Amino acid sequence: MMINPNRKIISRLVFLFSMSISLLTIIPALFPALYASIFNPSILDKVVFLNKIQVSSTETGIWFYPIIITCIILFSIYVIFKIKSIKLPTFDVSKKVSVITMILFLILFTGISYQGIVSVDPHGDWPFVKDAVDHWPPGEIGFGTHVKLFLLSTSSTIFGNYRIVPFLASAALIVTTYMITNKITNNRVSGLLSSAIVLQSNLFLTYSSTPTYTTFWVLFYVVSIYLILHKAWILSPVSYIVSLLSKPLTATFLPFSIFFIWNTEIPIKNKIIISSISIIIIGIGATIIAQSSLDGLNWEEFWIGFTSFSYQLRFDAIIVIFLLPVIIGLFIISKNNRYANNISIMISGILITNPILMGLTQITSQPYRFIPLIVFFAIGAGMLISKNQNKSNQNKSNQNKSNQNKSNQNKSNQNKSKKN
Repeated sequence: MMINPNRKIISRLVFLFSMSISLLTIIPALFPALYASIFNPSILDKVVFLNKIQVSSTETGIWFYPIIITCIILFSIYVIFKIKSIKLPTFDVSKKVSVITMILFLILFTGISYQGIVSVDPHGDWPFVKDAVDHWPPGEIGFGTHVKLFLLSTSSTIFGNYRIVPFLASAALIVTTYMITNKITNNRVSGLLSSAIVLQSNLFLTYSSTPTYTTFWVLFYVVSIYLILHKAWILSPVSYIVSLLSKPLTATFLPFSIFFIWNTEIPIKNKIIISSISIIIIGIGATIIAQSSLDGLNWEEFWIGFTSFSYQLRFDAIIVIFLLPVIIGLFIISKNNRYANNISIMISGILITNPILMGLTQITSQPYRFIPLIVFFAIGAGMLISKNQNKSNQNKSNQNKSNQNKSNQNKSNQNKSKKN
């Protein structure tokens, strides 16, 4: 099968960008004190003074050997398979099996989350959030997290518990992760793997039912991505706006969304409409940013922002260890599945968002902001085990060609019949 030269160029550019950001993110996991020693030495001096220990910039962290050894093993396996032309068999399960498995996942998720649902939110910001929910809607409604407050208010009114709707939203996020992966791979096993990766994430489970830091914004953003690929594509911008009204942080994801839109197999008219609406949202996001005090990019904070990944996901070993292999794997399969570039951009884009925000604003790094990364990492990992990339699209194309050939043959026979 001939590969579009433009897709090759796009894949290489995406890989260069994603690999660069991923490496900058992984370096602090390998050498925790390196960035601090280069860009903010005063922090290390304070550590030495308070703890009376010497800190070296080249001292390796706990992730050094797991990451290095994993990358070497996976690279060796790939080389062996490539040299010997070994092809792994691919398999799928029936729709019935996938539905039963997803139900079991949700039952497991409910069991894990039960204790959190019936307990009081321990986060320090909860009293402020609760006060905002109890006094919603305000007298004057301006731009704010009204969707989040509305859903929390609904949860309290209907269930008498602020945590129920956040829990349901997190359950829906697990299902949506499956649906996106299955959609772009045409493989249910890939979707189940992606859902399992999200479900096992310590960070996801930590914030899955908390009303202080809900997953509403992540769910609506991921749904907006799924709707791009769906017949109801016109609703994608609506879902994105709802995400924005759940948490304005999703305004920073717009460049990645636009790339996703233009790198999909949907009609050009749909791309133009969705992109036009997205540009309007960009204007809203730019207005919000312009209202905050921006004093220029603080390079020290920018580089320190990369260090948050390794310690805020320190209990998510799969993501930290396999980040680079997934990025490389997505580049390898991008020749067969154009959506690999989209997911790669999503992963690296979310990674670079944190340093940029820390460098430009007074916003501090918070662990829950990595939940979108967990979702798109899971989708990317699921894509890697699927061999039949874009199978449905190829079948449709072959069917159209077959129908066209039959039509041409019938016309030819009719012409011959008329001549006779």
